[in-house]
Amino acid sequence: MNWKNAFAQMKLMKHYFIASTLVFVAGIVMGALYSSQFHAFINGQLEALKQISDSIASKPNQQWSLFWLIFWNNASKSLLIIALGLFFGVFPLFFLLANGLLLGYVCMVSAQKQSWLYVVKTILPHGILEIPAIIVACAFGLRLGIMVLKMLLSALSPTRSVKTREQFLLFIKALLPVSVMLVAVLFIAALIESTLTLWLARG
Repeated sequence: MNWKNAFAQMKLMKHYFIASTLVFVAGIVMGALYSSQFHAFINGQLEALKQISDSIASKPNQQWSLFWLIFWNNASKSLLIIALGLFFGVFPLFFLLANGLLLGYVCMVSAQKQSWLYVVKTILPHGILEIPAIIVACAFGLRLGIMVLKMLLSALSPTRSVKTREQFLLFIKALLPVSVMLVAVLFIAALIESTLTLWLARG
């Protein structure tokens, strides 16, 4: 794995990271302040999460099952969203907005029922790793989509096509080490969420 190339690609992606962060923040604001307009969508997402959490209720070791559930869910979705970036970056943008909506809504409801301290202690411990990892995954998916679009457009110019293809190959080579890094970060985040966050939520 070429980590040097991976970090070089990340340095070129400042605007993608900023754009992904802004979309995610916009989703949080919309979910917190205008949840009534997205009521059906948010309820559907919450119901899906409830069904997933209910699936481990009968497991003998619920904490261990919770860890693997969180890790598998986040890691698989993050890698999938990078791949789905092939479709011109549409899915990563939707994923950011949808997760932002859900997080904003949950934060607002939790703050009203409990307190903002409760929100901080149940999101910050694992969120400080999980949220940046999701944003990075979506940024890579977004750039993949833009590069695919550039590849298609550059087909009209042979000279430009060669340069674009070289850039595309370097980017593709960076995806393996980046994916390994994301999985490692999400592994730690899932470990924190299923232990420390769970303990803080019960306290």
